[in-house]
Amino acid sequence: GSVTSNGATLTVTAAATGPTGTGTDVLTYKNDPSRTGQNLTETVLTQSLVAPATFGLRRILAVDGKVDAQPLYVSQLAIGGANHHAVFAATEHDSVYAFDADSGATLWQVSLLGAGESLSDSHGCNQVTPEIGITSTPVIGRTAGPHGLLFVVAMSKDSTSTYHQRLHALDLSTGAESLGGPVEIAATYAMAGGGTTTFSPGQYAERAALLLTNGTIYTMWTSHCDIAPYSGWIIAYSEASLARTAILNVAPNSGAGPAIWM
Repeated sequence: GSVTSNGATLTVTAAATGPTGTGTDVLTYKNDPSRTGQNLTETVLTQSLVAPATFGLRRILAVDGKVDAQPLYVSQLAIGGANHHAVFAATEHDSVYAFDADSGATLWQVSLLGAGESLSDSHGCNQVTPEIGITSTPVIGRTAGPHGLLFVVAMSKDSTSTYHQRLHALDLSTGAESLGGPVEIAATYAMAGGGTTTFSPGQYAERAALLLTNGTIYTMWTSHCDIAPYSGWIIAYSEASLARTAILNVAPNSGAGPAIWM
């Protein structure tokens, strides 16, 4: 089956015959690090089954904000003493949900806003409106932690109007923060000719899907509507500890890009 987003709802489509929720885990944007969208183990959705009489809308799941990130899926996940086929959705309202793919029941929901914080405004840019929370697709480390971890970047603003970008590691079974997280996204980088440039959380959006490969989580940063100053940050973290492991700025001297959009 599939899960798509539209505003503040998720639309679940699947074959109307046979069990739902089984199949291959979808742990990252478009299924693999190459972003091919392929599912090479699909056996249920044959050409004969995907027809008006046997394929279509199963249910609509309510969430608290826009869903710009691709929902992810884990089969046979132990939650509350039972195995579930779970769909994970992240919203621009800084919430993450785990839904039972078979029944549509909410397994858990967590808010990633810090105490006294609010969602980021749109920065006068119409690309993500009216609020900015979680924009990029999270990534799941299926073997991380005791039950697997969902890594996600959330943006917020505190009571002093200071912006924050944080990397969270959420336990797949409970939604609890793990690895001592979240961690603030922070970095400095050397400029040609001397001096450094510093990552400014309010000037950037994490739009590209998170990438997990060889134990490293890669975050990639773009501007709000090309509003200067901005440059091209890629900041990497350890899957095992959330420690920052690498920094690259592809245009540290520019002040106006390029940035990482995809």
